Amino acid sequence: MTKQPLTRSEKKFLVTDKSTDLIECTSQAPNCHRKRKRKVSSRIDESASHKTKQNKIELKAMDQRSDSTDLISQLPEHIIHHILSLLRCGKDAARTSILSKRWRDIWASYLILEFDQRKFQKQERKLYYRSKRLYQRIKKRKDAAIKMKNEMFLNFVDGTLQSRIEQKSSIQKFMLHLTSYNLELSDLLNQWIGTTTKSNIQELDLYIPSKKNSSYYLPQTVFTARTLTALRISGCKLGACNYINMSNLQKLCIQKIHIDEEIIQNLILGCPLIDDMRLIYCSGLKTLLLSSNRLNRVDIHCCHGLKKVEVKSPSLQTFWYHGKGSMRCNINLAMCKSLKSLTLEDANITDDLLKNQLSNFPVLEQLILSNCDALHCVTISSHQLKTLVLRGCDELREANIDTPNLLSFEYRGSKIPFSSLNPSGLREAKLYFEPSTLHNVDGSGFSFNKLQNFLRKFDCSKGLKFIVRSKENIIVHEDLRDILVPQVFDLKLEIIKSSMSLEDILDNLLRTWHPETLTIVSSTTSDFPEQVYKKMVDRGEEPSCCKYNSLNNKCWQHFLMDANIENLDDTEIESDWITWLKSSATMVNQLTCLRLNWKHR
Repeated sequence: MTKQPLTRSEKKFLVTDKSTDLIECTSQAPNCHRKRKRKVSSRIDESASHKTKQNKIELKAMDQRSDSTDLISQLPEHIIHHILSLLRCGKDAARTSILSKRWRDIWASYLILEFDQRKFQKQERKLYYRSKRLYQRIKKRKDAAIKMKNEMFLNFVDGTLQSRIEQKSSIQKFMLHLTSYNLELSDLLNQWIGTTTKSNIQELDLYIPSKKNSSYYLPQTVFTARTLTALRISGCKLGACNYINMSNLQKLCIQKIHIDEEIIQNLILGCPLIDDMRLIYCSGLKTLLLSSNRLNRVDIHCCHGLKKVEVKSPSLQTFWYHGKGSMRCNINLAMCKSLKSLTLEDANITDDLLKNQLSNFPVLEQLILSNCDALHCVTISSHQLKTLVLRGCDELREANIDTPNLLSFEYRGSKIPFSSLNPSGLREAKLYFEPSTLHNVDGSGFSFNKLQNFLRKFDCSKGLKFIVRSKENIIVHEDLRDILVPQVFDLKLEIIKSSMSLEDILDNLLRTWHPETLTIVSSTTSDFPEQVYKKMVDRGEEPSCCKYNSLNNKCWQHFLMDANIENLDDTEIESDWITWLKSSATMVNQLTCLRLNWKHR
């Protein structure tokens, strides 16, 4: 029987299904289309349900596989919490929750509560700018706006803290940074701190600004919190502190607080495990005596009125003292025979005092002298010293350096005072000559010949690269055989490791410094200039090199528009730098100059 062709009305009932053949539904069966539609819908629902179940099974299997093969996930929960605490920010810690069900559960029980009113106000300001009407209304009522923002922040902290506490989880860290304080907040702060100290808190950071008639007294509950391992307080008042029992406290930082000798002694006695103590911009102390067998690090920064510091700790490894202006302080570290790192920023330390200090430290590995204006002639002799920094010691005229195992060296100043220095083992060195200090007192100016001779001492450090920065120009020396130093008063010199990759070299040079020219001094057989040029031109229109999308975090590749090899003989661009390069071209084997064009940030 011959089939008749379908009419237009009959074609409307044609239904196509990928899993079946074409089905014809004519006008004689009007319900056939609806039935078929219901069947197709039912099959779709069944397919979706099947896929959902399959996805759940796959996720469960993935969690089981990750749990069975991931050794880190099998560690105890408190150890994983410690690993999370070492990550650089809370967002990175939160990202671990996607690894597996085990990590999701751990993240849910890991509480780090950080509240910074400065950041909160910044975010609120962005919201106001998004709404012009709201911004204009707030601008007219500035005081009301400030009060409203403060109330929003306090409500946010209170609500977040209470919701977290309801979970009955231990708090790893509680950080609170206020921009303003009044006496009305005292009860609320006591409530927050009391709640956290009852929740087995381990780290407590409090930054509360104080005024003469408005200061916050730290509650006694803090000084009896036995679970605390780190306490950082700024701007508070401590009261009598007669009873202190923080048996697990290891790190203590006190900033912008009036404190006396008795409180210090009570803290030392009440915190038997303390190994890191820092006093920053504190007042009230005249004598600081620290006696403990566990102290590993002591930092003292700008403590007004302090005249004597004595540390009796055979385990001390790091000591950092930053003096307060013209106030002279006597420092005694004679019993600290294990000291490995010493930093002194003190305008009153003399040659003899430094000599006496250094003789006490047989295992010293790092010495940093910064803004020590009373130093004139120093001798530093040590076989253990690995890092030496001389920064801003403007009156230093002579330095005898006998450190055969030195690995890192940094100098910032206006003179070249080194009568002896053997840099044969150096891996890195940084030399800075600031324009404001490049003229000697006698008016003779800076001796570039002496600088050139000084740099030749680094020839024995094979394989190092030498970098010269001056204003908007950079020179990279592939090795130290041919050194070009322009006679300008804005020099930053750096010697870097030969093992540093090309990417790292360019990132260090160009991330925050966008020069007009980049010149490379190399041998005629070297392919280093070609590698640099290729790296610059082959970066792509939209580089995918950065992990972050923030404008401030983008690397140099996002700002470089183009890089062109400059022919010094044919260039029509005139500048003192180009003129100097032309005159220096015959002094080296190969000189390659790249002109760089940058976008504005």
